[in-house]
Amino acid sequence: IKHSGVKDRGFMDSIYFEDPLGLLIELASYRFEPPAGFTHADVLMQAHKLRVARGDYAIAEVHLADAIQALVERSRATLSEDRAPKNPY
Repeated sequence: IKHSGVKDRGFMDSIYFEDPLGLLIELASYRFEPPAGFTHADVLMQAHKLRVARGDYAIAEVHLADAIQALVERSRATLSEDRAPKNPY
């Protein structure tokens, strides 16, 4: 089956197929799994907010990673003042 090959969409990969009647069909796959308790939409909304705040053109993998980290930090309690690694000695 003729197709476009993988197209990089920043937050997802897409492959396009054209059926015999000319209908263009997209097969898309997100590049991330949302953390427990969150949806893909939650991650994408947070990534979009980060992208806009940074003045970037489109959502990239760094925005997704930072969005997932922010969502997890907001939703998980901690006894530490911060979540940075500590010197064990």
